[in-house]
Order: sequence, then C-alpha cells, then structure tokens
Amino acid sequence: MELEEFLRIWEVSREELAFICDCSLTTVNHWFSQGEHRRFPGERHQQKLALAHHVWTTIETEPEYLQVLREIYQEKPRRK
Repeated sequence: MELEEFLRIWEVSREELAFICDCSLTTVNHWFSQGEHRRFPGERHQQKLALAHHVWTTIETEPEYLQVLREIYQEKPRRK
C-alpha cells in the first residue's frame, strides 16, 4: 500500500508510522523531506502498511462476538 493512500485513510503520527513499518523515525522523516535526502517507502514498508490497513479495517467491521473472544484469549494462560 502506498504511503499517501494509507495517510488518506488513517490519521497516524510519524512515530506510529515508524512502529507500523518497523523502521526508525529518521527513515520516516526522510519520506516527508524534500530534495536530495528524500526517500520513499520500500516494498517491505508498503507491505506493513497494507497489513496494518487490513487489520484495522477488519477490527472496525468484526462482530462483537469476536471482540469478546479475543478478550477471553488474552486473559487465558496457555498450556505448555
């Protein structure tokens, strides 16, 4: 997913973008810079943006039953 498309849909900070894309804040800042230091998100970063978009879109539309099921899962210890 292209960065511009992601930002049209989701309001996130640069720090959050760095977390989502698993990169440094410096890298994210280069995406917004102008001139010779400007960089563009790579394929790996675009994949992570697409994944975040998918997860967040799914969360918005999932039924309440799945939300409760997730809460139960998070509270239960796993057997080894």
